[in-house]
Amino acid sequence: MPVNKQAHVVIVEDDPDVRDSLCAIITALGHQCVAFESAEKTLSYQQLADCDCLLVDFNLPGMSGTDFLQEVQQDGDAPPACLYTGRVDPRIHDAAAGLKNTLVLEKGNDSNSIANYLQQLLDQSH
Repeated sequence: MPVNKQAHVVIVEDDPDVRDSLCAIITALGHQCVAFESAEKTLSYQQLADCDCLLVDFNLPGMSGTDFLQEVQQDGDAPPACLYTGRVDPRIHDAAAGLKNTLVLEKGNDSNSIANYLQQLLDQSH
């Protein structure tokens, strides 16, 4: 599903292969991608509040994906987000339900599924 504008997508993923794959998919869809290996490094990104959406690994070392999103969302006007996880666990969906504009995507999805999730996030974007 094509997106009409170039989006600014921020990825938080500690696995370099997954991070690179996500960036490749997102840039192939015509979007700008900025990626970080930790939540802590992402919080210091000066354009974080201006991004169109976030793709965040659930299981990060240090600050977890849900803790990161809670921190980002406490200011009110946060971008929509996707918790990206390799674990099938209902608690992840419960955690996402407690966050604003947050979807859950399981790792291993093909690029079309990622494109569809990205479109859903961008439809929610401010």
